[in-house]
Amino acid sequence: MNRFLIWSNQHRMWWRADERGYTDSIEEAGRYPLDAAETIVRKASVDGALLYDRTDPLTGEQYRQAPEVLVLAPEFIRINAEVADQ
Repeated sequence: MNRFLIWSNQHRMWWRADERGYTDSIEEAGRYPLDAAETIVRKASVDGALLYDRTDPLTGEQYRQAPEVLVLAPEFIRINAEVADQ
């Protein structure tokens, strides 16, 4: 079941379906099964690194960030919340 979206920290957008580019619309984001989403996130890298250094523009604080992360699709969050309420 395609329950997961992939957020690109590097591009600041969602992955589209079938790994075909990016979108800023969560509605247009691709839905992926867990195994495919994990593979994409695992293979993602910035110059070969799974984490890369960033600097907060407001505070100057440095931190490490993953280029891509998987996120449970909002429609499944609602379903799980409704089941928990019953």
